[in-house]
Order: sequence, then structure tokens, then C-alpha cells
Amino acid sequence: MLQVVVSAQDHIMCIQTEREALLQFKAALLDHHGMLSSWTTSDCCQWQGIRCSNLTAHVLMLDLHGHINYSYAFNRITGIASQRYIRGEIHKSLMELQQLNYLNLSSNSFQGRGIPEFLGSLTNLRYLDLSHSDFEGKIPTQFGSLSHLKYLNLASNSLEGSIPRQLGNLSQLQHLDLSGNQFEGNIPSQVGNLSQLQHLDLRYNSFEGSIPSQLGNLSNL
Repeated sequence: MLQVVVSAQDHIMCIQTEREALLQFKAALLDHHGMLSSWTTSDCCQWQGIRCSNLTAHVLMLDLHGHINYSYAFNRITGIASQRYIRGEIHKSLMELQQLNYLNLSSNSFQGRGIPEFLGSLTNLRYLDLSHSDFEGKIPTQFGSLSHLKYLNLASNSLEGSIPRQLGNLSQLQHLDLSGNQFEGNIPSQVGNLSQLQHLDLRYNSFEGSIPSQLGNLSNL
């Protein structure tokens, strides 16, 4: 007797609502360097910078880190520094990507905009890198809701104000880089609650007062 075995498909197509959310995100950006040129096909899981779950097809990773060359290492042929980045704003449609656990938008140009508060609703994030991207304003207090976050890099922007004490809620955080901004005031004692922290960089800011004694509790640094 002939038996027919039907195997599962090797690849699951992306979820339509998430594809539409990514296209809205793209529409709010200026992409002069073609970083999003592959974002035209029906399957968003095959787009550059996107990774999806093989089981559920949910978007898990969005990695659109740019490259802005501030050095004098010019291209020998064109004489132009090698650069590759996106500009514009981060559209709230990213809120549709609720399974997202990795978001890297570093080394782009968001032209003095504030970091969107809605990123604090992406509660599955483990990795968030917004460094070197021309953000201004304050760290959203909503980031205190990112309870699974292990890596947070906001370095080399123009962020100001004080570090929100809500960051002390990030009990899984292992890497925190806030260097090269314009933060002021006291370093909040709640940073001492980050018991998993292995890397902490607060250089090149304008903090006042003494270093909280609670930072002595960070035995994994």
C-alpha cells in the first residue's frame, strides 16, 4: 500500500498585518542608500534586516543599523566617505510587532526627534540599540516596562534630563550604555537594583552629586 507523507513547508510566509506595519514604518523613512530596497516582495520574512520565527512567522528581529563614517577614511575611487543610513521618524506601526525581541536602529539619523514612548510597549524586547542616531529629549519612562531587556544602548545621542528611576525595574539587564549624552542631575540609586548588570557606561555626561552607594551591589560588573 502506497503511503504519502506530506512534510511541513520549509518556510512560513510572514503575517500580513506585520507586513503592513513594516511598510508603514518604511513609508515614514527616507532611504537614500537603499537599505530597504528589498522591502517590496510579498514575504516580509525575506526582507533585509528582518528575521521571523520558523514556527509562528512572527517578526522577531529588526536590524537596520546604519553606518555613518565620521572619519577621514574616504573611498579611494569616489573620494566620498562610506555612509549608509536611514532618516526620518520611527512610525508607531512597530507596535504591531509584539513578538519583536531584537531591535537595532543604531547609526542612523533621526534628526533630533525624541525616542518614541511606544517602544516601551514592545515588552518582548531583549535587545535594543538606538545609539549614534541623533535622538534628543529624555529617555521614556515607559522603558521601565521592558522587563525582558538584557541589552540597552542609547550612547552618543543628544539625550538630556535625568536617568529615569524606572530603569531600575529592568531586572534582566546585562548591558547598559548611556555614554556621550547630556544627562544631568544625580545618578538614580535604582541603578543599583540591576543585579544582572555586567557592563555599565555613563561617561561623557553632566551628572552631579556623589555616586550612589547602591552601585556597590552590582557584583557582576
